[in-house]
Amino acid sequence: MNNLGKNIGDFIFPSLLIIGGLTILFYSVFGGQNGLWILGGSLILMVGLFSVAMKLGMLSSMVQKVLFFVFLPMAFVTAYFAYRSIQAPIEFNIEKQKRYAKVETKLKTIRDWQLAYKSVYRVYASDFDTLINFVNTDSFPVIRALGTVPDTLTEQQAVDMGLVTRDTMHVSVRDSLFKSGGDINKVRFIPPANTQLFKMESGLIDKGQVMVPVFEVVALNAHIFEGIVPEYYDPQGDLRVGSMTEPSTSGNWE
Repeated sequence: MNNLGKNIGDFIFPSLLIIGGLTILFYSVFGGQNGLWILGGSLILMVGLFSVAMKLGMLSSMVQKVLFFVFLPMAFVTAYFAYRSIQAPIEFNIEKQKRYAKVETKLKTIRDWQLAYKSVYRVYASDFDTLINFVNTDSFPVIRALGTVPDTLTEQQAVDMGLVTRDTMHVSVRDSLFKSGGDINKVRFIPPANTQLFKMESGLIDKGQVMVPVFEVVALNAHIFEGIVPEYYDPQGDLRVGSMTEPSTSGNWE
């Protein structure tokens, strides 16, 4: 009885290897996994079969040692790389969401500044030096109504009747659009590395014989994912806000 239990115990580990190898192969073939998974499953299956042959005395001692110490490490190394081939894109997508969120926040800030600049100068700023100087030192007009508008009238009707007057006051751009503090000059750099500049341009386009001001700010994926091997993303892809061909101030992620 003890021998029977020992004999059964001798085949538990080889059986687990065979089952594991077959499971990986099945998952690889029918789950659409890459060649690393197929290779890893095949190696684990081979180790399990050789282990059974060893237990049955079908292989010499030298062959047993060579097969065991060669195939088993190869099987687990291959299985590890197969696992990483799936896990790495998942980890990249998590990192991608974090980096895109930071870039989108900056692009929205730059858009707000450009819209404020246009409200004063009727065009968009052509470069960051001009835009940052505007935010730092300039102001823009804000029209406010003085008085109470009756519920039965519009504001314009109340103005026309003299019940309400309008007053124009100038508000600091920095106080309105840069309340967070910090180094205002860093807005021109693409996060998270902050070593590459956003590409920004502005101009006028003809829309129905009317010249319309436009601007565009671009961050290439190659700069957003600086330090990451370009295996999971398109280096020529980008995040952008505005357009040089259409009067749009939207971001391409919105």
